[in-house]
Formats: sequence, C-alpha cells, structure tokens
Amino acid sequence: MKQITLPLVGFIACLVIKISSGWPTVNENNINVVSLNIDNANTGQNIPSTMHGAILETNINRDDDGGLYAELIYNRAFQEKGGSLDGWSSFGQGSIALNTSQPLSSALPVHLRYSLIENSTSPSGFRNGGFYGINIQVQNYTASFFYRSLGEAYVAGGQLSIGFSSSTGQMTYGLSTIDVSIVPADNWFPFSFTLPVFSNTSSVKNVFFVEFPAGSKGDFEFNLVSCFPPTYKDRVNGARMDIAQAFADLKPGYVRLPGGNDLEGPTILERFIWNNTIDLLENRPGRRGTWTGYNTEGFGLIELLTFVEDIGAIPVLAIYAGYSLDGKAVPQDELQPYIDEVINELDFLTASASNNSMGALRERLGRSEPFDIKYVEIGNEDFFAASSYSYRWPAFYNVLSQRYPNITFIATTTKSISSPPAVDDHDYQVPLFFIQNFRRYENIPRPSPKVLVGEFAVINDDDSKINNPFGAGRLDYPSIKSAVAESVYRIGFERNSDVIIGGCYAPVLQNIFNTQWTPNLIVFNDCSVVKSTSYLAQKMFGQNLGNIILNSTATNSSFTHQSVEKGQEGDGKLGNLYFVATKRTNDSMLILKLVNADPNDIYIRVQVQGTTLCCEGFMEILTAGPGVDPTTVQNTMTNPNAASIFRHPFWSVGGAFSITIPSWSIMVVTLPI
Repeated sequence: MKQITLPLVGFIACLVIKISSGWPTVNENNINVVSLNIDNANTGQNIPSTMHGAILETNINRDDDGGLYAELIYNRAFQEKGGSLDGWSSFGQGSIALNTSQPLSSALPVHLRYSLIENSTSPSGFRNGGFYGINIQVQNYTASFFYRSLGEAYVAGGQLSIGFSSSTGQMTYGLSTIDVSIVPADNWFPFSFTLPVFSNTSSVKNVFFVEFPAGSKGDFEFNLVSCFPPTYKDRVNGARMDIAQAFADLKPGYVRLPGGNDLEGPTILERFIWNNTIDLLENRPGRRGTWTGYNTEGFGLIELLTFVEDIGAIPVLAIYAGYSLDGKAVPQDELQPYIDEVINELDFLTASASNNSMGALRERLGRSEPFDIKYVEIGNEDFFAASSYSYRWPAFYNVLSQRYPNITFIATTTKSISSPPAVDDHDYQVPLFFIQNFRRYENIPRPSPKVLVGEFAVINDDDSKINNPFGAGRLDYPSIKSAVAESVYRIGFERNSDVIIGGCYAPVLQNIFNTQWTPNLIVFNDCSVVKSTSYLAQKMFGQNLGNIILNSTATNSSFTHQSVEKGQEGDGKLGNLYFVATKRTNDSMLILKLVNADPNDIYIRVQVQGTTLCCEGFMEILTAGPGVDPTTVQNTMTNPNAASIFRHPFWSVGGAFSITIPSWSIMVVTLPI
C-alpha cells in the first residue's frame, strides 16, 4: 500500500510509503535530512552509451561450453581430458571405444567407435548425460552428428533411433528416427534432424541416446555428436535462451571478449587463435581450457560478436599480444607473425567483402556486413608482464593504429609505457576500497588516457581484508553490501564520463557445478538462472542511462548549495550519500542515481530547477530491508530472490519531491522534466 501526500503548490511533495514487503516508513525525526538541488539543462558533459558493460571471458566457470553456448552434449568430439569418452556410456550389448583411424578432419582427430560383435538381440547403443544433466522441455531440438559404418556392418531395418530419456532409460521423452541405409560404407556422412520432445520432466538427470535396433551388427563410428534446444534470436549454433536474456536485460553498452585470461591461454600455442574459431565446426580444433576442461570454441569469434549485436551492445575486442599464462613472452624480434595474425583478424571483422581477402572470407562464412569494432584491447593484465609489454605494446600499437585509425586501442597497463589512448583498470576488493575511491577518476589529470574499468567486483565483504581481499572471507555470492559499494564506484564512472569509456563487473557467468572463481554476476545450473544482488544493481544502472550530466549539489543544515565546491562535500557525495543526476534528452527524462552507504536512512528533499511540471515519476530501489545486516542478503541457488528491485511511483510538484533512501541501498529515480 502506498500513500502520497501533496502539500500546497510550490512546497515539497512528501512521499509516505507503507509496504509489507519491507519498504520503510518515513519518519523524518529519526533519519538524516539532505537537500538536493538539480539544475535542468539540455546540454552538458556527455555520457557514452558504453558506460555500463559486461565481460564474456570464455571458459571460466564453464560459462560458454556448458553455459551460454546452448550445446547440450558434453565432450561431443571426444576432446576432453586429452581425448576421452568422458560423459559417454554404452547400453545393451555393444561397446564404445576411441579410434583415430581415418578421422573426420585434422581438427577432430578422435572419434567414437560403437561395436556390436554379434547380432544384437535387444536395442543397444550409447548415451551422453550432458554438462551435469540435460534440461528437457516440450519443444523441438536440433540434433546432428557425423556417421560412418565400417565394412560389412549393418543396421537392422536401416534406421537409428535418437532421443532423450531418463538416466535409467525407463522413460523416453523425445524420439526421432533417421535412415542410415543411404550412407555408403566407410564414408563419413553428416546427419541433421529435428528431435521433438513430447513429454516434460522436472528432473535434469536425463540422457541423449543413439540406439541401434535388435539384429544390428558391426562397427559404427560417430563424431561431433550435437544437440541444441531453441536458441536466443533463433541463431544456428547459438546461445542458451535464459542466460542470453539475463545478459540482454543488463542492457550493457559493451561486451569485452574473449577475455580475460582465456585470451592468453596456458601457453603461447594454446592462446586464443581467432581463425581456429570461425570455420565449420568440424574444422575447429578447440584447445585446452585456461580455467577448466576443453574449449570447443563452438561459440567462436563470429558467434561471440553476433551475440553482442543481438543484445544491443558493441564489442571491446581483446587481441593476443604475445604473452601467455606460463609467464613466457614472444621475443621482440619474433613478434611480426603475431601482429600479422591480428591484422588478419581485424581485416576479417571490419574490411569490405568486395576488395579484401579477409572480408571475402567473412562473407563466405555467412556474414557479408563488417562488424562495428570501435575498441580493441592489446593484451590482458600485462601489469604481470610489464617488462615485455614495454616492447610488445608499441610493436602492436604502432602498426595497428596506422592501419585502423578509427579504432581506439586500449593498453592493459601504463607501468612500462606512456600515454596510450586508453588503459584498462582491474580491481577486486572489499567494499571500503570502492567507497574510498569514489573520487578516484576525478583526481586523474586532464587530459589523460581514457579509462576502461574492464574488471571490478567486491570479492570480500570484510573491510579489514583490504590488503588481502583474496584471503579468508572470500564471497561465494555478492551481497547487498557489495552491490552498494560497487554502485558507489559506478556513480563515479558516470560523473567522470569525460574520461571513463565504461566499466564492467567481472566475471559475469558461473556454472554452479564447475566453478573456479567467485563471486559472479549470474549463477546458473542446467535449468535455472540466479541474478545476484550485483546483477540487480548493474541492471538498474544499465537500464537507466542518461546521455548528459546535470549539475547537482547536496547540502544539510550546516552549509548552502552556493558554497559547495567541486570535488568537495556536497558535490557527488554528502556523508555516506552518493549521487549523480543525469538527463536522457531524447525524452527529457531526469535520471537520478542515489546510493546510501550509511547504517541510517536518509531523507532527501529534491528540487529540480528550471522545470514547472507536476507529474508522476518512478523510483527503483534495492535494499536489504530495515534492520537487516546488508552482508547477509545474497541471492543464491537455494534462495534466488532474497533481494529484488522494488518499483514505486511518486509525485513531483514544480520539480520538487521528497524521498527516503533506506540504509545500505541503491535507488534510481526517473522523472519527466
């Protein structure tokens, strides 16, 4: 229930809200009182659309294979664990083994051989349990594989059955049959077909199976056994719908990809090699995962960039710069092939298909239009290898900046280089660090390199661990306290939009069954997605982005708006209240972001100068609730909705309104002005 009280015109509208969900009752006698003054304008410091972004670092926490990449079949080309049958088993009378004779391709040299020594007397075959289970819904799936029969092998009746069943095989949920009698013996043949599911199940303990009818005999070989549910935007070889939608709902201005550490790879030979990720799937060799398992690179460069387009973002493309995680750097006199590799990559992505061989290759692979590449990051976290970056950065930058003058190139450190166009900052810390560094980017000299805050997150809620946040107390999930501190930092990004390209929480995705890093923005299993408190906070910021900064000052009874000085109390913060006022000029919308990092509620009287409108606005709020320790509120797999965004209307009279922002909370106010 809400109650709105409107005093006489020209006075401040006082909002009194009573909600059973935990929204506090305003009691001005018990809370801090602040006056916030905002100057309406139609021009001001610009805010780039890239202000709040995301990172898609492949491989970490099984975020692509077994996550965003919608492929259901684990170890589909038998590459896991150095080449294995991990995840596969046989049933009935046959057996499975690995074979390397006459492989499907040089990229996929190992395949499965299924053997029926004697005429089978019952249905027999092999199955796969997916990545930690398979979520089955009543819908059509798309399955495919490469098949070869050897010598005199035969399938009784010429038809294989492919479907989904319970792990015991007692219940079948979907089934399709294909005629393999048309395939000449000893030849690989591709099959692709629809697999309809006609029965739901709440369990994910299910398997994908290939079944031979009774009476079959001989040796049969399979590779690239694949199955996809419907995908985001109906893309072939595309993204899992619910995870992709969670990504899209953030409304990120940019996505940084493909890493992160997985760009560098465990060794130079195991780096991200772009042209190994673009061809037909049977020609993509993949590589050992940097964080876990095997990287199929089925969700390759084209799929990654197409996904970024599909969610309305632009890419920040990271390119390999001659350093890998074993600590080895390419010697200075051996860099040219790696520079040429990047030139080919950027030509492939940006060149015309009509007059460039790489652009023509892109067109042959199904993409005629160039991708919009505005930002390229040279390397990743080279503060760990600053001595070699001193020669690697200029070697790449001097060539690339001349060839691609419309791209902004981003350095990963300034320890050993000077004055790059932009630099990438990474911070994993406690809440206190981000709150204390609210004015960090106000204090850097202008002009200076632009800044991409390419990775940041609260990873430990214990402020006493500021000198070692990676130690005891490491968070499994973000909390309200961590989301509040990160939001203070984000307000600093917006206020310094003259130098900040954007910032993004990292990492974003975590498969709960295969985790190398915590906390993360989005946690998932086979059938559900959990949006953390940090996710909800970033969503509030990303979905409510102005394009210009409005001048705003906050005061209390001890000083006036006229006395507020830039960079001092009242400018962007007052005590533990942090704020930024912006405007979306295309619809004349005030967007006021407020963060309360105080243990007490704050009552705010707002006056927007230069408007006489009396109209309805809305506030969104994320809070732990009155009297609740903000470190204890986390959205988890077992309690996914411990925190939620509440949205409520309010009324403004002549640009005046009053709101209460609860302790340890984040609020976004939108109001037509």
